[in-house]
Amino acid sequence: MKQTHTQDGKHTKKLTRKQLSLYSTILHKIYTKHAISRIDIANETGITTATVSLICSELLSIGLIQEVGEIASPCDKAGRKKILLSVRPGHSYYIGAELSEKFFAFVLTDNTGVVLEKKTVTPDIHSTITTDFFAEQLLCFLKTALPLVPRINAVGIAVPGHFSPGSSRIMTNNAYWESFDLEALASKLPLPVFFSNNVHCMARAESLFFSEGDDTDGNFTFFHIGRGIHCAHMYHNDLYSKHNLNIGELGHITIQPGGELCECGKKGCLQTFASETWLVRKARLLYRTSSHTFLHQLAENEESISLSTILDAYNLGDTAIVFLIHQAVESIWITITNLNMIIDSSRVFVHSKLFCTHSTAALLREYLERKSSPFVSPPQQLIIKPYSPYTGAIGASAFAVWRALLQKD
Repeated sequence: MKQTHTQDGKHTKKLTRKQLSLYSTILHKIYTKHAISRIDIANETGITTATVSLICSELLSIGLIQEVGEIASPCDKAGRKKILLSVRPGHSYYIGAELSEKFFAFVLTDNTGVVLEKKTVTPDIHSTITTDFFAEQLLCFLKTALPLVPRINAVGIAVPGHFSPGSSRIMTNNAYWESFDLEALASKLPLPVFFSNNVHCMARAESLFFSEGDDTDGNFTFFHIGRGIHCAHMYHNDLYSKHNLNIGELGHITIQPGGELCECGKKGCLQTFASETWLVRKARLLYRTSSHTFLHQLAENEESISLSTILDAYNLGDTAIVFLIHQAVESIWITITNLNMIIDSSRVFVHSKLFCTHSTAALLREYLERKSSPFVSPPQQLIIKPYSPYTGAIGASAFAVWRALLQKD
Protein backbone atom coordinates (compact mmCIF):
# COMPACT_ATOMS: atom_id res chain seq x y z
CA MET A 1 0.00 0.00 0.00
CA LYS A 2 1.14 3.57 -0.72
CA GLN A 3 0.14 7.02 0.47
CA THR A 4 -1.07 10.24 -1.09
CA HIS A 5 0.42 13.54 0.03
CA THR A 6 -0.93 16.91 1.05
CA GLN A 7 0.59 20.19 -0.13
CA ASP A 8 3.01 20.33 2.82
CA GLY A 9 4.16 16.75 2.21
CA LYS A 10 2.26 15.12 5.09
CA HIS A 11 0.73 11.72 4.53
CA THR A 12 -2.98 11.17 4.18
CA LYS A 13 -4.69 7.82 3.79
CA LYS A 14 -3.01 4.73 2.43
CA LEU A 15 -3.96 3.46 -1.02
CA THR A 16 -4.22 -0.10 -2.24
CA ARG A 17 -2.51 -1.02 -5.51
CA LYS A 18 -5.85 -0.78 -7.34
CA GLN A 19 -6.65 2.60 -5.80
CA LEU A 20 -3.17 3.82 -6.64
CA SER A 21 -3.65 2.81 -10.28
CA LEU A 22 -6.96 4.71 -10.47
CA TYR A 23 -5.47 7.73 -8.71
CA SER A 24 -2.50 7.81 -11.11
CA THR A 25 -4.66 7.36 -14.22
CA ILE A 26 -7.00 10.21 -13.27
CA LEU A 27 -4.21 12.60 -12.25
CA HIS A 28 -2.26 11.79 -15.41
CA LYS A 29 -5.34 12.59 -17.50
CA ILE A 30 -5.70 15.97 -15.77
CA TYR A 31 -1.99 16.69 -16.32
CA THR A 32 -2.05 15.96 -20.03
CA LYS A 33 -5.38 17.67 -20.73
CA HIS A 34 -4.64 20.72 -18.55
CA ALA A 35 -8.36 21.39 -18.07
CA ILE A 36 -10.93 18.60 -18.11
CA SER A 37 -14.24 17.79 -16.45
CA ARG A 38 -15.03 14.78 -14.29
CA ILE A 39 -17.41 13.33 -16.88
CA ASP A 40 -14.79 13.67 -19.63
CA ILE A 41 -12.20 11.94 -17.42
CA ALA A 42 -14.66 9.07 -16.95
CA ASN A 43 -15.40 8.88 -20.68
CA GLU A 44 -11.72 8.91 -21.69
CA THR A 45 -10.43 6.49 -19.04
CA GLY A 46 -13.33 4.07 -18.70
CA ILE A 47 -13.40 4.64 -14.92
CA THR A 48 -16.88 5.02 -13.47
CA THR A 49 -18.19 8.53 -12.86
CA ALA A 50 -18.67 7.78 -9.16
CA THR A 51 -15.04 6.67 -8.76
CA VAL A 52 -13.75 9.69 -10.71
CA SER A 53 -15.77 12.03 -8.49
CA LEU A 54 -14.52 10.36 -5.32
CA ILE A 55 -10.85 10.49 -6.33
CA CYS A 56 -11.12 14.06 -7.65
CA SER A 57 -12.63 15.10 -4.31
CA GLU A 58 -9.59 13.59 -2.60
CA LEU A 59 -7.20 15.37 -5.00
CA LEU A 60 -9.02 18.66 -4.37
CA SER A 61 -8.86 18.19 -0.61
CA ILE A 62 -5.07 17.74 -0.62
CA GLY A 63 -4.55 20.72 -2.91
CA LEU A 64 -3.17 18.79 -5.86
CA ILE A 65 -5.86 19.88 -8.34
CA GLN A 66 -8.19 22.87 -8.56
CA GLU A 67 -11.43 23.92 -10.21
CA VAL A 68 -10.69 26.41 -12.98
CA GLY A 69 -14.04 27.27 -14.53
CA GLU A 70 -16.90 25.65 -16.31
CA ILE A 71 -18.20 25.07 -19.82
CA ALA A 72 -21.61 24.20 -21.18
CA SER A 73 -22.20 20.51 -21.83
CA PRO A 74 -23.68 20.04 -25.34
CA CYS A 75 -25.12 16.68 -24.29
CA ASP A 76 -26.97 17.98 -21.25
CA LYS A 77 -30.43 19.27 -22.26
CA ALA A 78 -30.93 20.74 -18.80
CA GLY A 79 -28.17 23.23 -19.57
CA ARG A 80 -25.92 22.17 -16.72
CA LYS A 81 -22.28 23.13 -17.08
CA LYS A 82 -19.22 20.94 -16.69
CA ILE A 83 -16.75 22.06 -14.02
CA LEU A 84 -13.17 21.94 -15.29
CA LEU A 85 -10.29 20.62 -13.22
CA SER A 86 -6.58 21.32 -13.63
CA VAL A 87 -3.36 20.61 -11.73
CA ARG A 88 -2.73 23.19 -9.04
CA PRO A 89 0.61 25.01 -9.47
CA GLY A 90 2.89 25.21 -6.45
CA HIS A 91 1.57 22.04 -4.87
CA SER A 92 5.09 20.58 -4.60
CA TYR A 93 8.63 21.23 -5.83
CA TYR A 94 11.33 19.24 -7.63
CA ILE A 95 14.92 19.54 -8.75
CA GLY A 96 15.85 18.45 -12.24
CA ALA A 97 19.44 17.94 -13.39
CA GLU A 98 21.02 16.96 -16.68
CA LEU A 99 24.40 15.28 -16.82
CA SER A 100 26.44 15.80 -20.00
CA GLU A 101 30.04 16.13 -21.10
CA LYS A 102 29.75 19.82 -21.93
CA PHE A 103 27.78 21.09 -18.94
CA PHE A 104 25.62 20.26 -15.95
CA ALA A 105 22.21 21.94 -15.87
CA PHE A 106 20.09 22.32 -12.73
CA VAL A 107 16.56 23.65 -12.30
CA LEU A 108 14.11 24.03 -9.44
CA THR A 109 10.51 23.73 -10.64
CA ASP A 110 7.08 23.34 -9.18
CA ASN A 111 4.83 20.41 -10.07
CA THR A 112 3.70 22.12 -13.31
CA GLY A 113 7.16 22.85 -14.69
CA VAL A 114 7.41 26.51 -13.68
CA VAL A 115 11.14 27.21 -13.27
CA LEU A 116 11.98 29.07 -10.06
CA GLU A 117 15.77 28.79 -10.15
CA LYS A 118 18.34 27.52 -12.66
CA LYS A 119 22.08 27.12 -13.05
CA THR A 120 24.61 25.61 -15.43
CA VAL A 121 28.10 24.43 -14.53
CA THR A 122 30.82 23.84 -17.12
CA PRO A 123 33.33 21.23 -15.94
CA ASP A 124 36.98 21.28 -16.91
CA ILE A 125 37.14 19.56 -20.30
CA HIS A 126 40.62 18.25 -19.52
CA SER A 127 39.52 16.23 -16.48
CA THR A 128 37.14 13.32 -16.08
CA ILE A 129 33.76 14.15 -14.59
CA THR A 130 33.59 12.29 -11.30
CA THR A 131 30.58 11.22 -9.27
CA ASP A 132 31.81 13.29 -6.34
CA PHE A 133 32.20 16.45 -8.43
CA PHE A 134 28.69 16.22 -9.88
CA ALA A 135 27.22 15.44 -6.43
CA GLU A 136 29.02 18.46 -5.01
CA GLN A 137 27.52 20.74 -7.69
CA LEU A 138 24.04 19.27 -7.22
CA LEU A 139 24.21 19.67 -3.42
CA CYS A 140 25.35 23.26 -3.90
CA PHE A 141 22.31 23.96 -6.09
CA LEU A 142 20.06 22.19 -3.57
CA LYS A 143 21.40 24.48 -0.83
CA THR A 144 20.50 27.49 -2.98
CA ALA A 145 17.04 26.15 -3.80
CA LEU A 146 15.88 25.06 -0.34
CA PRO A 147 15.19 28.57 1.04
CA LEU A 148 12.99 29.38 -1.98
CA VAL A 149 10.27 26.76 -1.40
CA PRO A 150 8.61 25.05 1.59
CA ARG A 151 9.89 21.61 0.67
CA ILE A 152 11.57 19.75 -2.21
CA ASN A 153 9.96 16.39 -2.90
CA ALA A 154 12.44 14.63 -5.18
CA VAL A 155 15.32 14.94 -7.63
CA GLY A 156 15.23 13.78 -11.24
CA ILE A 157 18.48 13.26 -13.15
CA ALA A 158 18.65 13.01 -16.95
CA VAL A 159 21.58 10.87 -18.05
CA PRO A 160 23.33 10.67 -21.47
CA GLY A 161 22.42 7.04 -22.05
CA HIS A 162 20.11 4.56 -20.37
CA PHE A 163 19.50 3.66 -16.76
CA SER A 164 18.40 0.23 -15.67
CA PRO A 165 17.00 -0.20 -12.12
CA GLY A 166 19.43 -2.28 -10.12
CA SER A 167 22.42 -1.01 -12.08
CA SER A 168 24.75 1.71 -10.82
CA ARG A 169 26.16 2.57 -14.25
CA ILE A 170 25.00 4.62 -17.21
CA MET A 171 24.37 2.23 -20.10
CA THR A 172 26.17 3.89 -23.02
CA ASN A 173 28.91 3.22 -25.53
CA ASN A 174 30.67 6.41 -24.42
CA ALA A 175 33.71 5.41 -22.35
CA TYR A 176 33.60 8.84 -20.72
CA TRP A 177 30.95 7.57 -18.27
CA GLU A 178 32.45 4.18 -17.41
CA SER A 179 33.42 5.14 -13.85
CA PHE A 180 30.38 7.28 -13.06
CA ASP A 181 28.44 5.65 -10.20
CA LEU A 182 24.72 6.49 -10.04
CA GLU A 183 24.13 4.49 -6.89
CA ALA A 184 26.89 6.38 -5.08
CA LEU A 185 25.43 9.66 -6.35
CA ALA A 186 21.95 8.84 -5.03
CA SER A 187 23.40 7.92 -1.63
CA LYS A 188 24.88 11.43 -1.27
CA LEU A 189 21.52 13.19 -1.69
CA PRO A 190 18.98 13.67 1.14
CA LEU A 191 15.98 13.23 -1.20
CA PRO A 192 14.47 10.50 -3.38
CA VAL A 193 16.43 10.37 -6.66
CA PHE A 194 15.15 9.09 -10.02
CA PHE A 195 17.27 8.51 -13.15
CA SER A 196 16.20 8.29 -16.78
CA ASN A 197 17.50 8.79 -20.31
CA ASN A 198 17.75 12.50 -21.14
CA VAL A 199 15.56 12.37 -24.26
CA HIS A 200 12.92 10.31 -22.46
CA CYS A 201 12.88 13.08 -19.85
CA MET A 202 12.46 15.79 -22.50
CA ALA A 203 9.51 13.93 -24.02
CA ARG A 204 7.98 13.47 -20.57
CA ALA A 205 8.11 17.24 -20.00
CA GLU A 206 6.31 17.88 -23.29
CA SER A 207 3.58 15.47 -22.21
CA LEU A 208 3.11 16.67 -18.62
CA PHE A 209 4.07 20.34 -18.72
CA PHE A 210 3.74 21.66 -22.25
CA SER A 211 1.21 19.57 -24.17
CA GLU A 212 -1.80 21.27 -25.69
CA GLY A 213 -5.12 20.42 -24.09
CA ASP A 214 -6.71 19.75 -27.49
CA ASP A 215 -4.10 17.11 -28.40
CA THR A 216 -6.59 14.27 -28.57
CA ASP A 217 -4.31 11.25 -28.91
CA GLY A 218 -1.13 12.23 -27.06
CA ASN A 219 1.01 10.72 -29.82
CA PHE A 220 4.21 12.55 -30.68
CA THR A 221 7.89 12.00 -31.41
CA PHE A 222 10.71 13.92 -29.70
CA PHE A 223 13.87 14.00 -31.79
CA HIS A 224 17.01 15.24 -29.98
CA ILE A 225 20.22 15.88 -31.90
CA GLY A 226 23.32 16.63 -29.86
CA ARG A 227 26.57 14.74 -29.39
CA GLY A 228 24.52 11.74 -30.43
CA ILE A 229 20.99 11.34 -31.79
CA HIS A 230 18.07 9.82 -29.93
CA CYS A 231 14.31 9.75 -30.39
CA ALA A 232 11.50 9.14 -27.90
CA HIS A 233 7.99 8.26 -29.03
CA MET A 234 5.02 9.08 -26.81
CA TYR A 235 1.99 6.91 -27.48
CA HIS A 236 -1.17 8.01 -25.69
CA ASN A 237 1.06 10.15 -23.44
CA ASP A 238 3.27 7.27 -22.33
CA LEU A 239 6.69 6.30 -23.60
CA TYR A 240 6.50 3.60 -26.24
CA SER A 241 8.58 0.50 -25.45
CA LYS A 242 10.53 2.26 -22.70
CA HIS A 243 12.17 -0.96 -21.50
CA ASN A 244 13.66 -1.87 -24.91
CA LEU A 245 16.94 0.04 -25.00
CA ASN A 246 17.27 -0.28 -28.79
CA ILE A 247 14.11 1.73 -29.42
CA GLY A 248 14.94 5.33 -30.25
CA GLU A 249 18.60 4.83 -31.17
CA LEU A 250 18.08 6.67 -34.45
CA GLY A 251 21.66 7.83 -34.61
CA HIS A 252 22.56 4.34 -35.79
CA ILE A 253 20.05 3.80 -38.56
CA THR A 254 21.72 3.57 -41.97
CA ILE A 255 21.31 6.61 -44.20
CA GLN A 256 23.97 5.75 -46.77
CA PRO A 257 25.09 2.11 -47.15
CA GLY A 258 28.85 2.03 -47.51
CA GLY A 259 29.24 5.49 -46.00
CA GLU A 260 31.68 6.54 -43.31
CA LEU A 261 32.47 4.11 -40.51
CA CYS A 262 30.49 4.95 -37.37
CA GLU A 263 31.76 4.22 -33.85
CA CYS A 264 29.05 1.53 -33.61
CA GLY A 265 30.87 -0.50 -36.30
CA LYS A 266 28.36 0.11 -39.11
CA LYS A 267 28.80 2.42 -42.08
CA GLY A 268 26.68 5.39 -43.13
CA CYS A 269 24.77 5.91 -39.85
CA LEU A 270 22.64 9.03 -39.41
CA GLN A 271 25.03 10.06 -36.64
CA THR A 272 27.90 10.41 -39.13
CA PHE A 273 25.88 12.98 -41.08
CA ALA A 274 23.96 15.02 -38.51
CA SER A 275 25.32 14.67 -34.96
CA GLU A 276 27.17 17.59 -33.43
CA THR A 277 30.23 15.40 -32.83
CA TRP A 278 30.59 14.43 -36.48
CA LEU A 279 29.85 17.89 -37.86
CA VAL A 280 32.58 19.36 -35.64
CA ARG A 281 34.95 16.53 -36.62
CA LYS A 282 34.42 17.21 -40.33
CA ALA A 283 34.75 20.99 -39.88
CA ARG A 284 38.07 20.53 -38.08
CA LEU A 285 39.30 18.33 -40.92
CA LEU A 286 38.27 21.08 -43.35
CA TYR A 287 40.16 23.63 -41.25
CA ARG A 288 43.32 21.51 -41.55
CA THR A 289 43.09 20.72 -45.24
CA SER A 290 41.55 23.78 -46.92
CA SER A 291 42.70 27.39 -47.11
CA HIS A 292 39.41 28.44 -48.73
CA THR A 293 37.14 28.27 -45.71
CA PHE A 294 35.76 30.98 -43.44
CA LEU A 295 36.64 28.77 -40.48
CA HIS A 296 40.13 30.30 -40.45
CA GLN A 297 38.60 33.72 -39.82
CA LEU A 298 36.06 32.44 -37.28
CA ALA A 299 38.25 30.18 -35.12
CA GLU A 300 41.66 30.78 -33.55
CA ASN A 301 42.59 27.14 -34.01
CA GLU A 302 41.15 23.77 -34.92
CA GLU A 303 40.22 22.87 -31.33
CA SER A 304 38.13 26.00 -30.85
CA ILE A 305 35.69 25.04 -33.64
CA SER A 306 32.21 24.31 -32.27
CA LEU A 307 28.76 23.91 -33.78
CA SER A 308 28.26 27.67 -33.29
CA THR A 309 31.36 28.29 -35.43
CA ILE A 310 29.98 25.99 -38.12
CA LEU A 311 26.63 27.79 -38.16
CA ASP A 312 28.41 31.15 -38.49
CA ALA A 313 30.35 29.80 -41.48
CA TYR A 314 27.12 28.45 -42.96
CA ASN A 315 25.41 31.83 -42.69
CA LEU A 316 28.44 33.42 -44.39
CA GLY A 317 28.01 31.05 -47.34
CA ASP A 318 31.11 28.87 -46.84
CA THR A 319 30.69 26.39 -49.70
CA ALA A 320 32.03 23.30 -47.92
CA ILE A 321 30.09 24.04 -44.72
CA VAL A 322 26.90 24.67 -46.70
CA PHE A 323 27.35 21.20 -48.21
CA LEU A 324 27.81 19.64 -44.75
CA ILE A 325 24.72 21.36 -43.31
CA HIS A 326 22.54 20.50 -46.31
CA GLN A 327 23.68 16.89 -46.06
CA ALA A 328 22.85 16.85 -42.33
CA VAL A 329 19.40 18.40 -42.77
CA GLU A 330 18.59 16.10 -45.69
CA SER A 331 19.47 13.03 -43.59
CA ILE A 332 17.21 14.29 -40.78
CA TRP A 333 14.41 14.86 -43.31
CA ILE A 334 14.80 11.29 -44.62
CA THR A 335 14.62 9.93 -41.07
CA ILE A 336 11.52 11.93 -40.08
CA THR A 337 9.77 10.96 -43.30
CA ASN A 338 10.56 7.27 -42.76
CA LEU A 339 9.36 7.46 -39.14
CA ASN A 340 6.09 8.94 -40.36
CA MET A 341 5.46 5.77 -42.35
CA ILE A 342 6.14 3.51 -39.37
CA ILE A 343 4.68 5.11 -36.24
CA ASP A 344 1.48 6.97 -35.41
CA SER A 345 2.57 10.50 -34.51
CA SER A 346 0.59 13.72 -34.87
CA ARG A 347 3.57 15.93 -33.95
CA VAL A 348 7.33 15.76 -34.36
CA PHE A 349 9.53 17.83 -32.06
CA VAL A 350 13.09 18.51 -33.16
CA HIS A 351 15.47 19.80 -30.50
CA SER A 352 18.98 20.68 -31.60
CA LYS A 353 21.47 23.51 -31.54
CA LEU A 354 21.72 22.87 -35.29
CA PHE A 355 18.37 24.63 -35.72
CA CYS A 356 19.14 27.68 -33.59
CA THR A 357 19.33 29.83 -36.70
CA HIS A 358 16.37 30.75 -38.89
CA SER A 359 18.16 29.55 -42.04
CA THR A 360 18.69 25.94 -40.93
CA ALA A 361 15.19 25.69 -39.42
CA ALA A 362 13.72 27.01 -42.67
CA LEU A 363 15.78 24.50 -44.65
CA LEU A 364 14.33 21.57 -42.69
CA ARG A 365 10.79 22.86 -43.17
CA GLU A 366 11.46 23.25 -46.90
CA TYR A 367 12.64 19.63 -47.18
CA LEU A 368 9.58 18.35 -45.32
CA GLU A 369 7.09 20.49 -47.23
CA ARG A 370 8.49 20.29 -50.76
CA LYS A 371 10.46 17.08 -51.02
CA SER A 372 8.18 14.57 -49.35
CA SER A 373 6.57 11.95 -51.56
CA PRO A 374 3.06 12.87 -52.80
CA PHE A 375 1.98 9.39 -51.69
CA VAL A 376 3.17 9.87 -48.09
CA SER A 377 1.87 12.76 -46.00
CA PRO A 378 4.44 14.74 -44.03
CA PRO A 379 4.09 14.81 -40.23
CA GLN A 380 0.93 16.63 -39.22
CA GLN A 381 2.94 19.21 -37.29
CA LEU A 382 6.68 19.86 -37.16
CA ILE A 383 7.74 21.75 -34.04
CA ILE A 384 11.32 22.96 -33.86
CA LYS A 385 11.83 23.17 -30.12
CA PRO A 386 13.88 26.27 -29.24
CA TYR A 387 17.24 25.00 -28.04
CA SER A 388 18.02 25.55 -24.36
CA PRO A 389 20.67 24.02 -22.10
CA TYR A 390 17.88 23.56 -19.55
CA THR A 391 15.55 21.39 -21.67
CA GLY A 392 16.98 18.15 -20.28
CA ALA A 393 16.94 19.40 -16.69
CA ILE A 394 13.29 20.48 -16.94
CA GLY A 395 12.62 17.05 -18.43
CA ALA A 396 14.33 15.46 -15.43
CA SER A 397 12.04 17.45 -13.14
CA ALA A 398 9.05 16.16 -15.12
CA PHE A 399 10.35 12.63 -14.63
CA ALA A 400 10.62 13.27 -10.87
CA VAL A 401 6.97 14.41 -10.90
CA TRP A 402 6.07 11.28 -12.88
CA ARG A 403 7.73 9.02 -10.32
CA ALA A 404 7.09 10.83 -7.04
CA LEU A 405 3.71 12.47 -7.56
CA LEU A 406 2.03 10.30 -10.18
CA GLN A 407 3.73 7.30 -8.51
CA LYS A 408 4.49 5.71 -11.89
CA ASP A 409 7.21 3.11 -12.50
